[in-house]
Amino acid sequence: MYLKFGAIFLLIFAGLQQGAWGKANFDMIFTNCTCRSEDPEGMLSHLKCGLSKSVRRPSFSIELMFSQPVVRFQVNMRIVLPRNSGDDFTLFNLTGIDGCSLLSNKNQIVFIQLGRERMDRFSNVPKRCPWPKDVMYYVRGFRSDMQALPAFNFEADMNLWFEFISNGNKVIRGFIQSRVQRRRTHKKDGSDE
Repeated sequence: MYLKFGAIFLLIFAGLQQGAWGKANFDMIFTNCTCRSEDPEGMLSHLKCGLSKSVRRPSFSIELMFSQPVVRFQVNMRIVLPRNSGDDFTLFNLTGIDGCSLLSNKNQIVFIQLGRERMDRFSNVPKRCPWPKDVMYYVRGFRSDMQALPAFNFEADMNLWFEFISNGNKVIRGFIQSRVQRRRTHKKDGSDE
């Protein structure tokens, strides 16, 4: 249900996009990237998350390595637009998704497809299971591509929580915080539009 509502939300903004501000005038700025491991079986041998040191446009990176093959896993993922007053807006909430199917399925919802296609440029995350052990998997220097998204015209904070679950254990928990903001332009005539 949240997934459908999120898609409708994006389509509404795409339909409302009639003014001079286009998606080309917006950037996604990453402000935080953290992860931690809850790995009682010792499945994970390396985990590192963080932001680049670029002040102008930070990117995020995640590295991980497993000490045993990953045959099956599940993913929980939630994207929320926090609000100053009232309840936060949940853009989508995916719980208990089969990770192997998510990686290989070409019939995904558009929002997930766009994210996966963009991630492929910055990562070596496999598209099928099993994942071999002792291989460094990474997403390095990830930057968003606002041109790939449907047209929109809004600024908002955006929080992403994700979990990687294997054998019933939440092996990785992560959080990425970002902000979609209008590019600051310097126009000689002083007008905003």
